[in-house]
Amino acid sequence: MHTKILERLNRMCSSGVWKKQQRLLKNMGAHKVMLDLLQVSYDKNDVKMQEIIRYTHLFLQKFCMGNQENQALLHKNLNLFLNPGLQEAETVQHIFSNNYQLCSEISESVLHHFIHCLATHGRHVQYLNFLHTIIKAEGKYVKKCQDMIMTELTNAGEDVVVFYNDKASFTVMLELMAESREGVGESSPLRYHISLVELLAACAEGKNVYTEIKCTSLLPLEDVVRVVTHEDCITEVKIAYVNFVNHCYVDTEVEMKEIYTSNHIWKLFEDFTVDMARVCNKREKRLSDPILEKYIINVVFDTINAFFSSPFSENSTSLQTHHTIVIQLLQSSVRLLDCPWLQQQHRGLVEICIKTLSLTAKNRSISLPLELEAQINNVLSSSALNTLSRSNPNYKSSTRSSRPIISSNPWDYKNIIEKLQDIINTLENRLKPLVNAELSVLVDVLHQPELLFLEGTDARQRCESGGFISKLIQHTKALMSSEEKLCIKVLKTLQEMLIRILDFDEKGISLRKVLLQNYLFSNKKTNQKNDLAELGATGGEQERDWAAVAAIQCRLDREGGTKLFTDLVMSSKNDKIFHESIQLAICLLEGGNTEIQNSFYKLMMGDNKSEKFFKVLHDRMKEAQTDIKATVSVNVGEMTHKANEKELEAGGATTLVLPGSGGHPLLVQGQSIAPVMGASALPTQPAEEQREVEAEMGPAVTIMKPILRFLQLLCENHNNDLQNFLRCQNNKTNYNLVCETLQFLDIMCGSTTGGLGLLGLYINESNVHLIIQTLETLTEYCQGPCQENQTCIVTHESNGIDIITALILNDISPLCRYRMEMVLQLK
Repeated sequence: MHTKILERLNRMCSSGVWKKQQRLLKNMGAHKVMLDLLQVSYDKNDVKMQEIIRYTHLFLQKFCMGNQENQALLHKNLNLFLNPGLQEAETVQHIFSNNYQLCSEISESVLHHFIHCLATHGRHVQYLNFLHTIIKAEGKYVKKCQDMIMTELTNAGEDVVVFYNDKASFTVMLELMAESREGVGESSPLRYHISLVELLAACAEGKNVYTEIKCTSLLPLEDVVRVVTHEDCITEVKIAYVNFVNHCYVDTEVEMKEIYTSNHIWKLFEDFTVDMARVCNKREKRLSDPILEKYIINVVFDTINAFFSSPFSENSTSLQTHHTIVIQLLQSSVRLLDCPWLQQQHRGLVEICIKTLSLTAKNRSISLPLELEAQINNVLSSSALNTLSRSNPNYKSSTRSSRPIISSNPWDYKNIIEKLQDIINTLENRLKPLVNAELSVLVDVLHQPELLFLEGTDARQRCESGGFISKLIQHTKALMSSEEKLCIKVLKTLQEMLIRILDFDEKGISLRKVLLQNYLFSNKKTNQKNDLAELGATGGEQERDWAAVAAIQCRLDREGGTKLFTDLVMSSKNDKIFHESIQLAICLLEGGNTEIQNSFYKLMMGDNKSEKFFKVLHDRMKEAQTDIKATVSVNVGEMTHKANEKELEAGGATTLVLPGSGGHPLLVQGQSIAPVMGASALPTQPAEEQREVEAEMGPAVTIMKPILRFLQLLCENHNNDLQNFLRCQNNKTNYNLVCETLQFLDIMCGSTTGGLGLLGLYINESNVHLIIQTLETLTEYCQGPCQENQTCIVTHESNGIDIITALILNDISPLCRYRMEMVLQLK
């Protein structure tokens, strides 16, 4: 009975309207029942139960397939699937499949689990399939995953990374290929090897210098050519190996000299001509071989095109001596166009390859046979005609009739969409200030909720005593697990109660006044509470009334604000809730509020909360350090190119007048320098730029800036108790956040790779703000002075003094060429 129900549910997810069915099943909570089912303990010999579990996994896989909302729901229960089971591996693969956000936020522990399974529970393709899935999502490469997988694979060794390089194992591979003439079995060791080579190629895809170098050290070009050119090599192996050559040796970020100086690639090209002849010979009579056809169209032509169009191939010394192979490749490609099995959409790939080869022949003065040259000219001219015909849907009908065809659709949709977009943008610009004005009134309501009720009523009295805010804060923690979006909204609103910037036009201000009059001051002719309503209306920090802010901070603390953020930090698994909790803590401490500092300290000293709280912060810092280590990639040429581009945008050389230089212009090393106005702080980043920074650094690193700001504010006003507390909590397990902060700076500046002398390659626009914040936090740890923290920083293995000295003495190039104000602020 149970299996029949599961079968029907599976059919629901497989029907034509499966997107709607997925939503319906989610709303019914079907996935929760399935997750409960997976947690039922049963006898492993129970065949019926095994069948139920199999159907359960099939359902969950279909439930989240192509549906990011459902994937996120299952991802919350990811630990249920992190066991050695193959069905579980397939389900995890579906959870992450084509979901860029989940793939980019994946933790190292998940990857380590699958590598460990490969080493201890057998070399199963399902584990590799998962690793392959997280490398690319939504058309974008996840560089972090590529780097982490490559690191894990190289650390795993021969238990996981199986190659057939030496003489004895090569014989084994030939035997495996002989057994797989009719197809490679799913459980065959050859299937695992093919999947492994495909995974390595995927790690280098999209140009990744770190993984390219690692891959070439694991599988040398000579070994690849020996396998591919062997007479017993099967097509499936050729597909994997040649694709590996393409992504690890040809289409690369840095030049792999071996490919352009040795004969290995030309042996491959000779083998290509043999295989191209196989698909052309007796093409009317031969049996269809879709795998061989796929190999020629998708892999061979892609590799040929990548090699001959690569900028590095221009320096190839071996090309001229192998001109006959270039001619053979051209002849084989032209001949292939006559194959009846070649589909129209694939003809373009062949024609592009012919064009690339003919241009190479022309540029290298390789003389082609007259007949071949005529065929090529004919192909290229008809190719242009076909391009025109394919782009015109009415081409066939228009060639049959001389009368012009009137478009069946008179509407210019592109123009309509553009105009609609303009209308939306205009409405957004006009209405956004009004919406912000409406939302700002909610904050004023929270400041004095009692004004919503009549005088003398019980509700008014409870609100006056702080009951409303107290209940709201208590409710916020309950929202953490049930209503995450609402929880985040409440946290943001509490922040606005403390630090506000009212940013809207005159219409917004007038609407705000009307709403305040209607909701809060309806019984009064004059607005006697104007000072409250306009608190923080003029945004600058210098103009803010910090005494008024401190009073609100203390009030929220009394109603449980400090306890709220500590509880959320310790309990929440949601990154956004964690981020907003830290931001709330910053708002409570902003301005150096010693009362909040003391409240936090007392809270930490009671009920042994400090160990759990500091463990969360310590783990976040460690995760950020690991993320930076895994993703750091220094590409000097690219960064210098970026610097030159920004110089040109800046409009040539600019002189800089520094304070204290007597008004004389100063040129630093002849580079153009952006003008610096006084000693002002760094400009705030625009929203788009901030999103770019987050995308470049990753969420694990981005969260460090608010964490470090929070730690800085805890030590503000030389709070000696908290300065020492951050170093040592006197618990069973102590977390030294002073040392972790220094270690974080050390990794950010590249000194763990011996790169202190090359600071400019590690410090850039995207991370300079974070480095500055780290330095400010370290400074606050020591001020007072706090001699214990000073000693801790000086004696740590990272050697804080060396890092600081290097930051001061180095010119931080190329950043100094186009954002000198950032460099000066850092120094």
